[in-house]
Amino acid sequence: MATHTWVDLHIPEAQLLADVTGIKVDLERARDTALQLEKLMSAEKPDWTFVEPLSVAAAVAYSRPFMTGVRSRLGEDDLRTLNPIQREAHDRLRAYRDMHVAHSVNAYENNNPRAQYCLERVKEEGITGVGCSHGRVSSLSTSDIANISELTAILIERVERRIKEEQARLLEIVRKMPLAEILDGGQGAFKIDHTKPIDRPRKKG
Repeated sequence: MATHTWVDLHIPEAQLLADVTGIKVDLERARDTALQLEKLMSAEKPDWTFVEPLSVAAAVAYSRPFMTGVRSRLGEDDLRTLNPIQREAHDRLRAYRDMHVAHSVNAYENNNPRAQYCLERVKEEGITGVGCSHGRVSSLSTSDIANISELTAILIERVERRIKEEQARLLEIVRKMPLAEILDGGQGAFKIDHTKPIDRPRKKG
């Protein structure tokens, strides 16, 4: 009986495979969250308290592959696979995240100061208080939710092709390296070092 195992690759050439794998995970999370949101909103008695957090989660997960940061990102070459309607839907989702979810910029939120008074006694009492109303769009629309499912399907297919290309390219590189050097990589596990500041970027590789 053969025992198949693995070893971590600590070589710069493996960075792109790591990056596109992370991108695929983000797109899958956006797709799955949108499906949860769609299911929730179509339920007989929706629990509306989860609509906003799921909308935020879906918009953020969808946007992550296009953001600048430590890892590589999807760019205009990847978006050229979209037709004009799909590209418009993509731009709308990105704006939802950038201009509404992550930053209070567009008209999807309104905070309106108000003067309060008693209608029957306003001439005698004047203004009795000051307050402020708050209103915001708290959910992706049903079309936005459907667009996430459609767009992620297209983008995941493209990313999966890139992953296969990177796997094939890396296999050739690794097979030419000394076996002892590869086997010396060890088997690491994901864990958080809580002594490191959360506001510092991680190292590549």
